[in-house]
Amino acid sequence: MSVKVAVAGASGNAGGELLRLINGHPELVLGPVTAGSQVGSSVSEVHPGLTELGDRVFEPTDTAVLGAADVVFIALPKGHSSRLAAELTPSVRVVDLGPDFRLTDPLVWERYYGGPHAGSWTYGLPEIPGARERIAGAHRVATPGCYATAVILALGPLLAAGRIDPDDLVVTAVSGTSSGGRAAKASLSPGDVLGALRSYTVGATYRNPAEMEQELATFANAPVTVSFTPFSVPMQRGIVVSCSARLRDGTGSDELRAALADAYRDERFVRLLPASRWPATAAVTGTNSALLQAGADTRTGRGVVLSAIDNLGKGAAGQAVQNANLMLGLPESTGLTTRGAS
Repeated sequence: MSVKVAVAGASGNAGGELLRLINGHPELVLGPVTAGSQVGSSVSEVHPGLTELGDRVFEPTDTAVLGAADVVFIALPKGHSSRLAAELTPSVRVVDLGPDFRLTDPLVWERYYGGPHAGSWTYGLPEIPGARERIAGAHRVATPGCYATAVILALGPLLAAGRIDPDDLVVTAVSGTSSGGRAAKASLSPGDVLGALRSYTVGATYRNPAEMEQELATFANAPVTVSFTPFSVPMQRGIVVSCSARLRDGTGSDELRAALADAYRDERFVRLLPASRWPATAAVTGTNSALLQAGADTRTGRGVVLSAIDNLGKGAAGQAVQNANLMLGLPESTGLTTRGAS
C-alpha cells in the first residue's frame, strides 16, 4: 500500500512531528506540506532536524493542493480546521489535530470557544471502549488534545469500574513549552522559560476540561467535574498529569491498579508501570506511549493517578498517525514506536 498524505499547518510543532513520522512510515508517501507565514521556506529551515526534507518547500494552505492527497492531516489553530475541511471532498480522509470537531454539545463549544459550532467528528482515542471500530469506519476523525488524552487514559477505567467519585476530579498538569505552539510568545522566550515554572491559567477560563468532562462522562455514565490547572516547565516536550479523586468504599491501591491493568492489558501504547515506578517524561519522548501509575492516599481517602505522554507524540502527531492507520486498515502501530529516551 502506498498512500499519499498532505499536512496543513506543517510549520508548527505538531506539524513538524507529523512530517517526521510520515517520513519514516513504510506505507505513507508525503505529498503537499502547507503553512501560513512560512510559505516559501524550506522544511529543514523551519524544522532543522528534518534534513531529509530539505528540498521540500511550504506551500499555501489551499484546498486544491491538499485535496490531491488521500489523507489530509490538519494541524491548525481553533477555527481554521472547520473552514478547510468544509472545502475538501468527502472522499478525502481527514485527521484533525485541532479542537474544532472534538466537542459534541454546541452550547459547551460556545461557552468555551465562542462562535458557531462546526459539528463533531469521530473522537480519535483508540484505547477507549468501541473507539477502534468507529475510527476504522470514519472519513473524518478528531484527534484529542494532549492534556485530555493523558487525563482520559488515567481516569476513564477507574470511573468505569466505580472506584472513584465522578464529581470531584482534580488534575494538575506540567508540560513542555512545545504545548504552547510555535507562535512567538513572551512567556515562552528563553529568558522567561529558563528556571521558571508557571501556570497557564487558573479556573474555568481554560478550555481543556470541557473535552475531559465530555469523554469521562461516558465512562462514569454520569456527569463529571474536572478542576484543571496546567503548568509550563523549562523543557521542550512531554506532559505529566496528576489526577486526584475521592475513593469509593473498599478501594485501595491494589483496586486502582487492577482497574487500569484490566483496561490496558492488551494495549501496545498504554502501559501500567510496576508498583514501585512512577511515570517520567524522558521515557515517552519521541514515542506514542502513555505510562500510568496509581496509588491510594488512605489518610485523605483519595486516589492519585499519574500519566506521562509526549505531547507531540501520543498527545498529537503520534495519535493522529495511529488514527490514520486505523482508517486505512493498517496495523495501528505502523510507523510508531514505544521506545523512549530512557
